[in-house]
Amino acid sequence: MRLHLPNDRRTPLLLLLVTALALLLRMGWPTLAEFKLDEAMVVRRALAIAYEGDRPAVGAIASVGTFHPPLHLYLMALPLRLWPDPLSAVLFVGLLNGLAVLACYALGRAYLGRDVGLVAAYLFAVSPWAVVYGRKVWSQNLPLVTLAFFAALLAALVRGRPWALTAAFVALAALIGLHLGGLAFLLLLLIALLLYRRQVARRPLLVGLLLFLLALSPYLIHDGLHGWPKVRGFLRYTGGTAHFSADALRYAFLLTGGEGIPALAGSRFLAYRAGLPNLWWLNGLLMGLLALALPYTLFQALRGTKPRRRTLVLLLLWFALPILLQSRPSTPVYPHYFILLYPVQFLLVAFLLVDGGGRLPDLSLPLGARRLPLKGLLLVAGLLLWGGWQIAVLGRLFVFMDRYPTTGGYGIPLKYPRQAAQEARRLASPAEIIVLSPGMTPTVDETPTVFEALLFGHPHRFADGRQALPVPDATSTVYLVGPVEPGEGDLAPLLRRLEAMGYGHVGPTIPLPDGWSYRLFYRDGPDREDVLAEMVRFPAPIPFANGVAFLGYALDGQAVAGEVLEVWLAWWVRSPPPPGTDYHFFTHLLDEAGQRWAQHDGIGFPTSSWRAGDLVLSRFTLPLPQDLPSGRYRIWAGLYTYPDIVNVPVLDEAGNPAGDGAVLGEITVGEGG
Repeated sequence: MRLHLPNDRRTPLLLLLVTALALLLRMGWPTLAEFKLDEAMVVRRALAIAYEGDRPAVGAIASVGTFHPPLHLYLMALPLRLWPDPLSAVLFVGLLNGLAVLACYALGRAYLGRDVGLVAAYLFAVSPWAVVYGRKVWSQNLPLVTLAFFAALLAALVRGRPWALTAAFVALAALIGLHLGGLAFLLLLLIALLLYRRQVARRPLLVGLLLFLLALSPYLIHDGLHGWPKVRGFLRYTGGTAHFSADALRYAFLLTGGEGIPALAGSRFLAYRAGLPNLWWLNGLLMGLLALALPYTLFQALRGTKPRRRTLVLLLLWFALPILLQSRPSTPVYPHYFILLYPVQFLLVAFLLVDGGGRLPDLSLPLGARRLPLKGLLLVAGLLLWGGWQIAVLGRLFVFMDRYPTTGGYGIPLKYPRQAAQEARRLASPAEIIVLSPGMTPTVDETPTVFEALLFGHPHRFADGRQALPVPDATSTVYLVGPVEPGEGDLAPLLRRLEAMGYGHVGPTIPLPDGWSYRLFYRDGPDREDVLAEMVRFPAPIPFANGVAFLGYALDGQAVAGEVLEVWLAWWVRSPPPPGTDYHFFTHLLDEAGQRWAQHDGIGFPTSSWRAGDLVLSRFTLPLPQDLPSGRYRIWAGLYTYPDIVNVPVLDEAGNPAGDGAVLGEITVGEGG
């Protein structure tokens, strides 16, 4: 006997409601989606595919030290080709992951019954971690593709449809093409083929294997032509010093519900929890049901009809193999490794509730001339309580991340940098945008990576706002600064410089609710004399052999031992350096005997971004030692090549080398207080 939900006539309506709920949670409020370094890198590379003719053979970097195949990038290029806004990728990923809930129902109904399909789809739809990962743009296993693989595998090995095996190989190639985690299912496929080899037809097997190899061949050929770095990286990961870890099993259970979701609130996780009723024990209940579902499914896999046994064995392998393969890791294990389990946890729990629940004694409640089945009422009530709680957890997360976007857990949602980029585009048309933030290198620093994607198609460059302020040789320039912390923090000196420009104007501010902000400035003038207004100008520019010339400096004429001396250097690019070269600046504090007492080396504005005519103010901070003797000192500055550290010579009037640096000025150092 089985536990039955409402009759078949209501199934379409229930399925429609569950699917609509899944789509709403994954596609709703798209500007609140996470958009950090990984997401921005995927969007930018997908935009290159969609608009710049890029055809990469490798994808995003994996956390195990190698690179994924590029299928995920090509997939993200589809919506971005229609609308070159990251929102299109967010909505597309949400759509695919919402449809995975419908596919979960279809798989469950086909092999375990309608009620199992409905319950599993519902649990999948409202699972907080499934929703969080279902809104992420970054490279990951897509449950919709995972379900396609298992639907094909079950059709081949359970229902005896030989050519479905070919489809299973194609789906497996897609899984691996999206994320290397899909390799776990290659082992599963091999085990399944061995277990049920009598069901395997040779021709579909060979065709499927051929298509599998063809699909992955560009990735493998590219790797072979470059010395197999990706394969070697993967082998280093699998062959490293391993140790037993229960993290894989713990994460597999954790991702079933909402356990650990408060961590996304970062330092404010206690405030996040305080805004919800104390029903966190429900997560433990669901994980307990999963723990019961595993032995129950195993027991049922040893009895019953052959199709049922095979179905349950394959589901258990689906759950077990990814965990076993990560139980002796050589590097840390992360929760997102187990997205490829979705939605097998929910299918197993639903099978326990429906099949196992149906074996409990029948109880009913009188209602007039009718009697209501108590088991069905308890199941529906439990599911509604569970779903309501999980939706509350997610709703609280969305509201909380909008209210406290800089807590360090979830990260600044797409909403705020997107608005800043839109305002910068509006101000800049058609001027160049200079993004000034902590960090200056896309693909390495988060803020430049985010705006590299958001400003796609508009001229823009990046500089580290703590160290440099570039002023292009143009009448108009827009500056996008941020995120600026309350009190302005490390960006305060830069903001003061921008505000002091004679031709500068303060533009809109995009405030974040917790006090941070993005700030916009624009300058519009016939020359750049306003930039140098507070600088001590050299009688003539000091030229260096790499096309740079020093124009002037600014520093405090008095300094105190134990404090920090701030030095600003004005320089301009007479001619851009050859591609591939990299230069760093240095500033030294020297005494009269030439002894160095303090220094600051830096760049702030990457050499690859220099253009002829650029005027740059570089900021250096020299920490003065506590034991620095009082007296007169000079500031010595210059450039060197990096990473080989060779000084760039200064040129005399005839263009000949005449030293390896220049004196910016002198200061008097007093005794510390």
